[in-house]
Amino acid sequence: MTAIYGAAGEDGRRLAWPLLKQAVRLCWGWTTLPPVERSPRGKPLFTGLDGRWFSLSHSGGLALCALSESPVGVDVELIRPRREKLPQWALSEGELAAFDGTWEDFYRRWTLKESWCKLGDTPLYPPRSVETPPPCPHQSYAGEGWQAAVCCHDAPPAGIIWLEIDSEKEGSV
Repeated sequence: MTAIYGAAGEDGRRLAWPLLKQAVRLCWGWTTLPPVERSPRGKPLFTGLDGRWFSLSHSGGLALCALSESPVGVDVELIRPRREKLPQWALSEGELAAFDGTWEDFYRRWTLKESWCKLGDTPLYPPRSVETPPPCPHQSYAGEGWQAAVCCHDAPPAGIIWLEIDSEKEGSV
């Protein structure tokens, strides 16, 4: 089972680890986080727990945390205009052919691409070499001014569970 938890505040980076702490308590009943290590590429992992996986993402004031019993990847991005040529640099030929020219569609494709790379702990660069939709179960989510996606090995959740997080009280890892 894959679950996605989200939080909104002033700084998504400061919310990410407190969100993970609260999410594992709600999802798995853990009162503390187990030790975390990093893969050779830098992906955070629970030390010695092959049956419990997580992925974190943040953008602006948003943070997302995906929890699963198998590898998982999640990404969130604020929708904002960027350099005009960014889609040509970041999207594959197939994605460009289907791209509708809006920043919403660009970020939908980008979050799928990034979450798929996080799932497999594989390089995102060069981004044109990564094609969406990814060859795994995936789901896109959108709200006012943001886009997100998850890639997993089981059925992706229908929605994000939004939590209130006090990053000052919760602290960070």
